Amino acid sequence: MHQQPSPWNLSDITPRNLEAALQHIERQIHAFEKERSALTPRISASHFLQLVQQLEQLTRDASVLGAYAELHWAENSADQKAQALRSRVDQFLRKLSNRLLFFDLWFKKELSEKKAHELLKASGPYRYHFEQVRKTAPYTLLENEEKIIQIKDGTGSNALRTVYDMLTSQFRYTVQGKELAQEEVLSLVHHASPQARREAYTALLSKYVGFRDPLGEIYRNIILDWKEECLGLRGYKTPMQVRNIANDIPDKAVEALLRVCERNYRVFQRYFAVKKRALKLRSFARFDLYAPIAVTSETKIPYHEALQLVLSTFEDFSPAFRAAAEAIVQKQHVHSRVQPNKRTGAFCSSITTKILPYVLLSYTGKLRDVFTIAHELGHGVHDVLAQKQTEFTAQATLPLAETASTFGEMLLSERLLDRYPEQRKAYLFQKLDDLYATIPRQAGFILFEQKAHELIPKGCTLQELSSAYLADLRKQFGSSMAVPELFANEWLYISHIFHTPFYCYAYAFGNLFVLSLYEQYRWEGKAFVPKMIRLLSRGGSASPLELTKEMGVDICSEAFWQQGFAMIARLVDEAEKMV
Repeated sequence: MHQQPSPWNLSDITPRNLEAALQHIERQIHAFEKERSALTPRISASHFLQLVQQLEQLTRDASVLGAYAELHWAENSADQKAQALRSRVDQFLRKLSNRLLFFDLWFKKELSEKKAHELLKASGPYRYHFEQVRKTAPYTLLENEEKIIQIKDGTGSNALRTVYDMLTSQFRYTVQGKELAQEEVLSLVHHASPQARREAYTALLSKYVGFRDPLGEIYRNIILDWKEECLGLRGYKTPMQVRNIANDIPDKAVEALLRVCERNYRVFQRYFAVKKRALKLRSFARFDLYAPIAVTSETKIPYHEALQLVLSTFEDFSPAFRAAAEAIVQKQHVHSRVQPNKRTGAFCSSITTKILPYVLLSYTGKLRDVFTIAHELGHGVHDVLAQKQTEFTAQATLPLAETASTFGEMLLSERLLDRYPEQRKAYLFQKLDDLYATIPRQAGFILFEQKAHELIPKGCTLQELSSAYLADLRKQFGSSMAVPELFANEWLYISHIFHTPFYCYAYAFGNLFVLSLYEQYRWEGKAFVPKMIRLLSRGGSASPLELTKEMGVDICSEAFWQQGFAMIARLVDEAEKMV
């Protein structure tokens, strides 16, 4: 399988005729609406399940159409036809969602506990989904109010996010006399040259600073919208509780995670002191955070070699892992080519349980890009293994959604250490860099978001917000490195805080959880594999609390999260001995 970076093939989700596809969904909606009169306390379990399956098929068809519009736009966000299609489909699906609200509202609000229990008992593989529907009843408004919010979101907060994406995906950066896309600039922050790293960061962040006012205004209004709707209308106690309930994660589990992350800043401060010595730098600044330890780590890796390395690594763990990832690649569901106006970052898009997921990358040949392949194909493995679940229970909640992706990176890291023992030092330092980026850095974003959601409704300025971000960043690094003023505006570049408030603790959760699982794998060997396959195959069919308990983990315990940092500290000890 000799491959080069290439676009994806969207034929699996491309409608033969857009108008016919819209009309088909419209007919399904109309048929489902006719069943509204059947939603009474006397409805039979069999009739209820029939309606659920009808709704599931409608959801599946709508998801395919929505994914096509989104992924087609992601290829070239400057394409006006793609923008118009995305807008039209989004508006259509929003209206669809409004018309279907009555079903969930009936199950949440109108059923007695006795009848709800009867239907839940009969709901089989759909049970966890409807348990969650029922749990959100206290935060649900009347039907017309919910419809107004759906309409408002379409032209309000969601539209603002689209503007953010359109604007930032078209940014171009001049570095060393060349005009580069964002992924190309980001690859340079890992360059061996201190000057190249400084220029890359300066070009990246200066561009965002130049657009601070419009980007900051977008963020301000997203936060105000979140507060007015979620706290003011729905009655959530805190801004982050909205995400915790959506993730079905206890508040105390997230609070324990964040406390432990903040308490362990010193572990990474010690690592950065070690790294400064390893790099033999007189001064160590935020520009140098991801500096490679050896120039050899800058060697370009051909895409087909990177792909084969990831697939063979997955196969060594489990043939099921490789089979799932390889199916995605062979179906040409990966967009790996760097091109103008392509959506920034990387992602794995789950479509339905009947269609293999799509993966977006921007492969530049760096070792980090190989890890990105492992991460995103890991998400794909998770999706494929969970395809036996229903459309409503296939997707794991955000924290557990990072399990397979992070585990895939761990497997690759160990594979590289075994294959290239002479590179152990370079790979070990890169692993610690990645652990910083995915644990305390992500937890730091959450701590900043908590402050932003508190300060913005009080009328703080963008400068005050940036000052708060810089103060948190300097606390995170302590005396281990200097943090220039330029990084005060780094938050403008963190798309997750715009798109999905409080998403980022999922990365810290996922990485610390996987460190625990990986230690278990080392002890148990192949006996661990079926446990991991089972966990991933469960998708979102049970609560994270239940699924993690099955793996012998208590996510509400600070001691559990501290175990992960103890493992990281041992890696820092090893790195220190190499310097």
